[in-house]
Amino acid sequence: MADFTPTTTVKTAVRKLAAPIGSLTAFTALVQDILDNNPWGCTSYEKAGVTLPTVSKSSESYSGRVI
Repeated sequence: MADFTPTTTVKTAVRKLAAPIGSLTAFTALVQDILDNNPWGCTSYEKAGVTLPTVSKSSESYSGRVI
């Protein structure tokens, strides 16, 4: 799938995209497509008697670096 380069200071990884995401609108559409179409085949589950959706956003955060 992708080549991740581990960093040495913290438990994170950096991945260079072959084609950068061009705009916030394109990024938002990508996230919404994942939520709507469940491309990884995730399954729903129950917690406290409530059936949770197969894919959902638990949090959102953005960062960027200008080189």
